[in-house]
Amino acid sequence: MIKKIVLSTLLFITISACKQTKEIEKNTTTDTTFQFAKNISIQETETSITIKSSGNTVTFDKKELPIQTVMVETASAITYLDDLNALNTLKGVSDADFVYNPKIALGIANKTILNIGNSNELFSEVILKNKPQLIIASSNPVLAKFHQQLEQNGIKILYLDEYKEQNPLGQVEYLKIFGKLFGKNDVATKHVETVKNSYDSIKNIIQTQGKGTVSTLANTMYGDVWYAPTKDLLQAKLIEDAKGNYIFNDKSGENSLSLTFEEVYKKGKTATHWINVTNFDNLQQMKASYPNYAWFDAFKSGNVYAYSNRMNVKGANDYFEKGIIRPDFILNDLGKIFYPNLFPKHELYFYKQLK
Repeated sequence: MIKKIVLSTLLFITISACKQTKEIEKNTTTDTTFQFAKNISIQETETSITIKSSGNTVTFDKKELPIQTVMVETASAITYLDDLNALNTLKGVSDADFVYNPKIALGIANKTILNIGNSNELFSEVILKNKPQLIIASSNPVLAKFHQQLEQNGIKILYLDEYKEQNPLGQVEYLKIFGKLFGKNDVATKHVETVKNSYDSIKNIIQTQGKGTVSTLANTMYGDVWYAPTKDLLQAKLIEDAKGNYIFNDKSGENSLSLTFEEVYKKGKTATHWINVTNFDNLQQMKASYPNYAWFDAFKSGNVYAYSNRMNVKGANDYFEKGIIRPDFILNDLGKIFYPNLFPKHELYFYKQLK
């Protein structure tokens, strides 16, 4: 009798231990490692994936994955999907006219992709009628009331603000989120590694062989204000990695500088290069818009560059799409601009020199 009690007790303990072990395994959380991205995190258990981004949290049961239908509000999300060959899941986009990727215009024309709104309004009825599993959005406060309505009707929204990342490789790492959600994890991981290696290789060439004799001015006037990046922002990071000696690399902060023409001219008059000039096709147009631009040495020498080499007739710019996942292409362009002898065979991809 005693033996039976002992055996029963041991059996009960063993079963309980097994159940506890399985429960622990089920609830064990693993984190996806991001080397450069600072504004996102992924936590994964045996049954779920939780993504924290832009102050928001969304959880997916793994039974829901991979995502089969998605609508997006940002061109960057389209880029990530396209890179993973997952555009077949895309059922709607907002601001379609401002998307460079020609596959979107074709999808709109064929009605395989729906127009779901713009930066000021979402077409909630269209979205709810077609009810995607997921909407990918940015944290645009103007659309908050629409997002709230959609969430109340059971549609999950993932907020991604990759543009806030201060490192260009951090933007690339957002691809891992899409890999997890769309069943492309291995492809995403491989792409991130490929771009990182390419970026590091180009950077190494510039940093070890570039003479550092250039200096760089960025952007132009917007109304009466000249917005310029601080040293902490992504644009300045690219210039730094390209050894461009940015003129405001002594200014820190997470917001752009708001400067007068006089402040920029004082620091940038003798800059050898001027990049990220937008909305101009040539130097004559640029001078006509603001004659004092011609005072800068970089203008006089013709070292003025715009990232508009891949822009369509509607003004959509691939720099803000493919450039997000291929910062190595951008860095290669800047290396060519600053140190052309280091990259004699490279042809500018995103940038063009204004004549």
